[in-house]
Amino acid sequence: MSKLDVFEYIETAAATLDANLVGFTHAAEKLTEFLTARFGEIDVTIGVTSRIKTRDSLKEKILRNNLYREAPADRIVFEMHDIIGVKLECRFFKDEKYLYEKIREVFSMQLEDGMFCPPDKKAVRLNLGVPQPELQKNGYSIYRIDGKVTYASEQYNFELQIKSLVNSFWSEIEHKLIYKNNRLNQFDSLMKEMLDSTHESLSGIDHQLSLIFDRVSDNTMHNQQEQIRSMIALGLNEMYTAIIRANTGVSVSIGEYSQSIVDYLLTASSYTGEMKGESLLKSFATKISRAFADDDEALKVLDNLGTEANYSGLLFSLLQWMNHMDYSAIAIGEVIELDIDCFDGMYAEVAKIFVSQINKDFYLNTFFHIFFSIERGSDAEDFSDYIRYYTDKIIAGKTQAQIYRTISRLAEIPANKLPLTATIEMLAELV
Repeated sequence: MSKLDVFEYIETAAATLDANLVGFTHAAEKLTEFLTARFGEIDVTIGVTSRIKTRDSLKEKILRNNLYREAPADRIVFEMHDIIGVKLECRFFKDEKYLYEKIREVFSMQLEDGMFCPPDKKAVRLNLGVPQPELQKNGYSIYRIDGKVTYASEQYNFELQIKSLVNSFWSEIEHKLIYKNNRLNQFDSLMKEMLDSTHESLSGIDHQLSLIFDRVSDNTMHNQQEQIRSMIALGLNEMYTAIIRANTGVSVSIGEYSQSIVDYLLTASSYTGEMKGESLLKSFATKISRAFADDDEALKVLDNLGTEANYSGLLFSLLQWMNHMDYSAIAIGEVIELDIDCFDGMYAEVAKIFVSQINKDFYLNTFFHIFFSIERGSDAEDFSDYIRYYTDKIIAGKTQAQIYRTISRLAEIPANKLPLTATIEMLAELV
């Protein structure tokens, strides 16, 4: 039985993409380098990234939007407006507008075709005639600008998006939970309601984070750290509550578990390596102090900030990791298989207690599903790190007799209470 012509069209288009992938890649790299040079040093900019549409994504888009009617198969990849995607990522919602205005300043010269380019770089053009931000089908706005870049005498289309960290995070959630998951499309109204709720929560997180940056110079370091701690906990709670609801159809409270994960993240996780370098407060204080360069007292205060934790580095690394997470793969409610043979001594005793309960209690099971999705190692590696962290916390500085009493008390604690910070603190104080 022969196939429809559209499938031959799709294969031809995909083959054309493969044949020209080097050209697309070099064009994207040059475009990224140019945008980084022009906008990368702006204070609100986090980074510039690019991607080429994959074969599978190309095929899906051709079928979904009936693009096979718009251009010959060997030209569709050159006609598609977003075959190259470039993202200018910034900190907050408000920074998106600021960067857009900066783009308009740089791309100030209008060409005969109506597009705009920098006076010194006609090879890169943007269509700035369309009002921004655009309203998407999902009801949310986005800064999305079509452009063209010329490289090695070939013209390539690209789409430039300006996105805050939270908006990037949100886009990935929506894309991976809905757009890429046909199973969930049948629950459109329910999923839209839940996603709207999640988007609203993330908007609140963006506002809180923005306030921290705007007011950090008026806060003590302790208050700043507590604000960041609370903000991460709120974000995890809102995000994973929505995922649990999507997977199980039930709304549950995980606030205490989110806080426990945050306590781990800020002290023992793989993200603590990103806490090196200049702290958030010192970064701002440095800028402020330039106006008071002759003030010895101000300079002393600034020097004393050098050893404070760089919570902002950890925060941005965490958000960027979560931005690329596959949320549809978080198997809430499914059995977790773990091996405790790698543990010895007290670590083995603690691991045995957790493993014996992890598939019997919903909350303990959910805690580790969330924990494993956030940490960046394998489940086995992450569990090993957590058990060592937990054990060291509860037995540090104790005699052998006190350690045995602590482990005995641990075995009596209800499974749903095991990972809570309050439990760890209680066990640590037990003598």
